[in-house]
Amino acid sequence: MLERYLPEEEFLQLQEDGHFPETVSRQWLKNIHQQTVAVDYRKKWAKRLAIAAVTAGVLVGGTLLLLQRSHQKTAADNPGITATIPSGQQQLTTNNSHKAMAIVLPDGSVVRLLPAATMVYNKQFRENRSIYLTVEADFTVASDELHPFVVYSDELYTTALGTFFHVKAIPGEDIISIRLNSGRVMVQGSVNKKKVINDVVLTPGKELNYYRKTGKALVSDFNTRKTDILVRAGSSGTVYTKPDWYKFNNQPMSQVLDQLSNYYGIAIYYYPSDVMEIYFDGKFEKTDSLETILIDLTLPNNLKLIRNDSGFIIKRK
Repeated sequence: MLERYLPEEEFLQLQEDGHFPETVSRQWLKNIHQQTVAVDYRKKWAKRLAIAAVTAGVLVGGTLLLLQRSHQKTAADNPGITATIPSGQQQLTTNNSHKAMAIVLPDGSVVRLLPAATMVYNKQFRENRSIYLTVEADFTVASDELHPFVVYSDELYTTALGTFFHVKAIPGEDIISIRLNSGRVMVQGSVNKKKVINDVVLTPGKELNYYRKTGKALVSDFNTRKTDILVRAGSSGTVYTKPDWYKFNNQPMSQVLDQLSNYYGIAIYYYPSDVMEIYFDGKFEKTDSLETILIDLTLPNNLKLIRNDSGFIIKRK
């Protein structure tokens, strides 16, 4: 309600406008002196009102300060992001939950921020459509030919005019990947103003993988089996304690398979492109077998489950 009737910008503007004219101040002072000759009980009420006014002022001031601080989160609060946006104009958003977060930007674009991902963008986003991303996100871009939409992910930056694409740039990992689902994007790269790759234009169905160690970039077709490799779910060598029950809330299939492999200590292999667009809601008990759970996951999603000596393999039928 405070923000509705007294926006922070208007309040700060009132502070910056200076003092009232001297004639007005003198007239106010004269009226105050006239009031001080009233009877004693009026003095008492004046003191009470003054105390109430000071208290209210402290509360309002404190509230405004908290609001200001909450809106002034910057890239400095997250060392994983380096943004060239002035600190006073930065808007920082981090997904601390375990499921994807949908964010509607001021220009109408939509970001699907995956768990642990962080992005920084300009509060005046319509005029400066630049986003600094760590980890992973999907972008559905509102068309605006005058203001290109640019996503910075460490060495690479991707420019789009109106499209849907996916960017993955996890700190510490060698590969930065960019996949284009629709529209058209240009991928560029630089470190300290020095180009690291030639400009690459992606068309729908294409994926660019940039390898930080070698500085090389490869473009492939991400929706064909030939360019997809079999990966193992979970973290090998780490022991996890399986709870009495566990629940998945609209989590990507890849995360579900990772968690199941960790809990049961059994290898699960899959092709990333086969499970990329699949999300899962469900609850399992500690007594459920891994094979039963995987059947429940694969059967409704047109996936084939294969059991061998190494564990399980999941792939498209």
